[in-house]
Amino acid sequence: MRRFVLAVVLALPSALLAQTFTYAPINVPGAVATEARGINNSGEVVGFYYATNSCKEPTGEVQFPNCTVQGFKMVNGTIIKLMVPNSISTAILGVNDYGDLVGVTQLNDGSEHAFLWLHTNVVTLLNAPGAGGNSDLHTVAFGVNKALTVVGGLWFFGDPQGSGGWVWQNGTFSNMNPGDTVSGTCCWSVNGISNNGFLSGTNFYHDFVSAWFKSATVDDFYPVTTDTNCNAVNSNSDVIGYFASGKGWFAKRIESNEGTNDATERKPRFISVAYPTAKATYPMGLNDLRWIAGVYTDSTGVMHGFIAKPNF
Repeated sequence: MRRFVLAVVLALPSALLAQTFTYAPINVPGAVATEARGINNSGEVVGFYYATNSCKEPTGEVQFPNCTVQGFKMVNGTIIKLMVPNSISTAILGVNDYGDLVGVTQLNDGSEHAFLWLHTNVVTLLNAPGAGGNSDLHTVAFGVNKALTVVGGLWFFGDPQGSGGWVWQNGTFSNMNPGDTVSGTCCWSVNGISNNGFLSGTNFYHDFVSAWFKSATVDDFYPVTTDTNCNAVNSNSDVIGYFASGKGWFAKRIESNEGTNDATERKPRFISVAYPTAKATYPMGLNDLRWIAGVYTDSTGVMHGFIAKPNF
């Protein structure tokens, strides 16, 4: 995977286009906070929740939880609570069309792992080279497609920041860190994968978190001037994410922004994703119907899950 230069980084727009989504909240009964993190083409939503206030995630640290949480899946409006076997913490961060799940878990022995949890109830623990042990660097899985290609990053729990992107398939990890080919980049994370193999994620570029998109034909790189996270991509090359200010965005068909000779780039048209009355909105999961699963914070700073459906 290292032979590819990965990224189109999304240039900051002067203004977001008007809101064009219909929203509905998702709250796990009895939870003090809920985060919706993934959605498949059947509309199944996955995520995790906080059972006590003593472990509620700090506002804004929404890439992954660095404390004890419990997972859930919502199917046709019914919420099912899920925990990886023999775990004390399970964060479900992605789901594919078969209902296979990925995320990060802490087992009873205290060890942290990414996981692939098949709909057949077989769980595979994933540990990228260099992670785990006595290190604060952990393997976090963010997405999985129908081909069972899993994507994620190496992340520090003590100070949440990506340190290296990876792609896993059939038991093999491949690095997704092309920063050595582009000056000033580091800290890659692969946050999304579509059924046709599009990838999206973040890196650190000259003091800013930058969003990127990759297909087989895209190898361009753009700087940004504000922290910009890209969390998911679908098979139409639509992408979602949020700015450091907590403003969510959706951008259509990033691949179609390419010029015919791959030399001319056009800025994406950003559509606002903003849950009504929310202080901040974080789009996290995206399906091919352009349905979004995500997180919003209310006026008191409490996190809630949501689903948004487009009106376009």
